[in-house]
Amino acid sequence: MNNSPKLHHLNAWDKQRTRQVPVIPAGTPELEALLPAGGWPKRGLVEVLVPDDYSDALSLFLPALARLSQQGRWLGMVVPPYSARVRVLSDATVDAARVQQINPHQGRSGLWTLESLLRCGDFSVVMAWPGCATELMARRLAKAAGIGHSLGILFRVETQAGTASRIGLRLQLEADAAGRAVYLLDEQGNRLTGAAPV
Repeated sequence: MNNSPKLHHLNAWDKQRTRQVPVIPAGTPELEALLPAGGWPKRGLVEVLVPDDYSDALSLFLPALARLSQQGRWLGMVVPPYSARVRVLSDATVDAARVQQINPHQGRSGLWTLESLLRCGDFSVVMAWPGCATELMARRLAKAAGIGHSLGILFRVETQAGTASRIGLRLQLEADAAGRAVYLLDEQGNRLTGAAPV
C-alpha cells in the first residue's frame, strides 16, 4: 500500500503547526531566522550548550526577558551563577522586581525545584544551570512547562551534557576571538544550521 500522499499531508500539517507555535520575539533578526518558529517558544524547553561557565549565553534571551518582565508573571532563576544573576539584574530593560532567585529546599534537587516552578503557573520563564541530563528529566520538565504555560531554559556546559537529548529546541553557543555564533542542534547533538552571529 502506498502511504506517500498521507505522509506528505502529515509533514505539511506538522510544518504548519510549527509556524503556529506562540513565540516571544528573540530580539535580533539573526536569531529569529535561526529559530524554527521565528522566536522563543512561550512554553516548553530550550537547552543551550555553552563552552564554559563564563560564556554569556543569557544575553541571547535578554530581549525576551525584558518583554516577559512587563507581563505580570515572574522570571525565575534556579541557583544561577553569579555572572548570570548580575547580568539579568543589572540590565536596564528587565524589570528586576519581577525576577526571583530560587534555591532548592534542603533535601530537594535543583531539578525538582525547576519542575515545580515550571508546573505552578506563576512563572513565564524559569532558567536553570543543571549539571546533569537524563531523558526522564527532559520528559518531566517538558510536561511541567506545558501544564504551567512556562518556558524552561537550561544552560549546560558542553562537557556536562550528553550528546543525545529529547529536548525539542537545542542550541550551541560558540565564542572565540572572532566573535560569537549560535547553531541549531538535533536530538543527537548534530548541527542543523550554519552559524548565526550574535
